Amino acid sequence: MSGSPVRARLVAEYAEAERAGYVEGMERAALRLAATHRFGTHPGRVPALLHAVYEQAAGRRRVELATALARIWAYGYEPERAAPFAAEAEEAAEVLGDPVLLAAALDARLLVTWGPDDLAARSAMAARLDATVAHVSDVEVRMSAHLWGLTTALESLDAVRLLRQLRALEALAAETGTARVRFFAAARRAMVELLHGELAAVRRLRDAVERLGTESGEADTEAVVHTLDAGVARQEGDLGALAAEAAAFEAFGVAEGVTSVAAEAASLWLAAGDDARAAALLGQLAGDAFAAVPRDVDWLLVVTTLVEVAAGCGQAGLLAAGITLLEPYAGRGVVNGGAVAFAGVVDDALRTACAALGRDAEAAEWAARAADGYRRLGATWWLRRLSGPSAARAGEWTAALVPEPGAVWTVGLNGVRVAVRDMKGLHYLRALLRQPGKDVPALDLAGRVAGNAGVLEGDLGELVDRQALAAYRRRVAELDDDLAEAEQWSDPERAARARSERDALVAHLAESIGLHGRQRLVGSSAERARVAVRKAITAAIDRLEAVDPALARLLRNTVHTGTSCRYEPDSTRPVRWILDAG
Repeated sequence: MSGSPVRARLVAEYAEAERAGYVEGMERAALRLAATHRFGTHPGRVPALLHAVYEQAAGRRRVELATALARIWAYGYEPERAAPFAAEAEEAAEVLGDPVLLAAALDARLLVTWGPDDLAARSAMAARLDATVAHVSDVEVRMSAHLWGLTTALESLDAVRLLRQLRALEALAAETGTARVRFFAAARRAMVELLHGELAAVRRLRDAVERLGTESGEADTEAVVHTLDAGVARQEGDLGALAAEAAAFEAFGVAEGVTSVAAEAASLWLAAGDDARAAALLGQLAGDAFAAVPRDVDWLLVVTTLVEVAAGCGQAGLLAAGITLLEPYAGRGVVNGGAVAFAGVVDDALRTACAALGRDAEAAEWAARAADGYRRLGATWWLRRLSGPSAARAGEWTAALVPEPGAVWTVGLNGVRVAVRDMKGLHYLRALLRQPGKDVPALDLAGRVAGNAGVLEGDLGELVDRQALAAYRRRVAELDDDLAEAEQWSDPERAARARSERDALVAHLAESIGLHGRQRLVGSSAERARVAVRKAITAAIDRLEAVDPALARLLRNTVHTGTSCRYEPDSTRPVRWILDAG
């Protein structure tokens, strides 16, 4: 890691190579020193060592050194020093026509294109980086492309792209098996699980992150682990853990002069119930109307965090200024570092500020917008965190699963609608959603989708039960009478209903009765139905995940399959299902 023994050894290697006039050895030691730099800390004299060999280098080596200089200055929160090196590296890499060098240079350019107003440029550059590495095997630049794609997707609240990039990163980790790539894949998966409120998964991943980071010597391992621990403590409301993390964040943020970490410490102190310590940090960091906050990579993170602290501490003077600053960025996700953590949506901070100022109508509007953003990402804890009557109304999800003409379905959450082709599993899901909290035998479910809706909706019992069969026969006789009467009275609607139910009953009886009127043995049929229904539902949810991950996750968590199937609504996530056209 970035401990002093490692750095001291590399500095000694550099000095020895310099005395021997061994420029390549100097370059190697300087580049390795740059790799030990911890994000957010001052880079010390490492840039000077890099610059000494950079001035002597040419061609490919100069591009590599320019890229390293750009990165280390950017990581040290001095993007104005990083920008010229990043621009030079990109231009030279294009001239050389080397996609690996160009990808590394684009990564450096992205590090200096990370202000609050740069999202469009950042997204375009991330897409260019992704295209550049499409046919490149170099692991580092491919990992960089996935991380940037994941980060910009989170900023844009694009859940589909977020999960695609995460899966690509995990595939890269599996292919290479290197501890470094596995560290980044585990860390970002933990971030997504924390976003979704899956705390058991976060704890497992947290231990893997710490182990892999230590194994690979990743400089930011400790920071990532603290971020995950703080996120879990916040969601669980663990006041002791919150206070411990607040102290750790404050110690590092103040000692290293990292505004974002110190702001997070203030937020953690507030969550831990220590308003006085939160207010003290707020006063140091916010200055006069947030004028002291630099408009860099962490500007949006710092301002949204401090606005919420100001609301919690009753600092009304800062809130109006915060609303003015944040309104242009409504609809954006707030990201900590390179998607190390999700820190909410801007609309949520605006809601908090307006509510604290008594601007209830505006607070209700921002709450609704924040809820929409959280639903898009499946951010369950964040959605529940919204408080007040307006937010409670906004907390209800609307989900569509509607068959349409032409063998397609309309699906989606909260006003977003996507067309998918017809699948049997969608019919099974729709049938279960109509009966929340009720066990439906898989054999009945299969029969219903096959066209026996009248039997199954009537809840007449198990197929092989003698009493049920007798009841079926009686009902057929009643329907014969109803049908005859309806036809006699010229009532076509009543006749159609009676005929439809009678046909379904007769078909069901035919399935239930074997040769010479003997009841069929359905043990094997029930097992086949169980397997077929489970596979069909799984395939349908997998299809939905490709177009609406939040909807797929909702169904996975609430639909249970087996010999009997069940839709069990989540009481913390109320859903209004739209199951019919119109």
